[in-house]
Amino acid sequence: MQKKFRGSSLVNLSYTWSHALTDMQTDRSTAPQNTYCSRCEYGPAQIDRRHVLTANWVYDLPFFVSQQGFIGHVLGGWEYSGIASAASGLPLTVTGGSSIDPAGQGVKLAASVSGYRPDLTGDPNAGAPHTFNQWFNTAAFADVPAGQFRPGNERRGAVTGPGYYKFDMSLFKNIKFTESTSLQFRAEAFNVFNHTNFQGVNTSFVPGSTVFGKVNSTRDPRIMQLALKFYF
Repeated sequence: MQKKFRGSSLVNLSYTWSHALTDMQTDRSTAPQNTYCSRCEYGPAQIDRRHVLTANWVYDLPFFVSQQGFIGHVLGGWEYSGIASAASGLPLTVTGGSSIDPAGQGVKLAASVSGYRPDLTGDPNAGAPHTFNQWFNTAAFADVPAGQFRPGNERRGAVTGPGYYKFDMSLFKNIKFTESTSLQFRAEAFNVFNHTNFQGVNTSFVPGSTVFGKVNSTRDPRIMQLALKFYF
């Protein structure tokens, strides 16, 4: 949706719902854990970000537009703009487990692009703490029981990773010199409220691990910058 106002002021709003499913999340780093069951790999793709909401706006202050005289140059030419972004998290797949290879397929013998997955015993997203120390319900995973010779039953993308939201804002001051020349002062802030957006999560399942399910990276904090642009 878009709404334009007098002058250069406007507001845009966009929302996207998407759902991408696949049996091969990437072309080289997520080989099937069971080569005899490609259907067992079916699940959300790595780009499956379900909800994306973006709003942006530009507001030209309608005062002293012509910038006549000293007061006009001081009080006129101000412009305020911003972008608000929010999105749900990407799917994550828990890999690892015991040091054995319960299916006997050799995925533990050396470095392999086939990640062994544990058993899924519950919904890792239900009642998830969503804290820095524990993003999802880690109790929903377990090793394949002793005496059972099969791959783990966890599906691809079982965990919903952290989403994000942030506000970027800017304030411009446009100073006219002639019809073809002007100077613009720009004050810009990204993630202006300095909201902590979690990003990476430890998905390596090791029974008793204290870092399994813990957030291990975040998105950028607030960034501010000043600039001058001369138009001619």
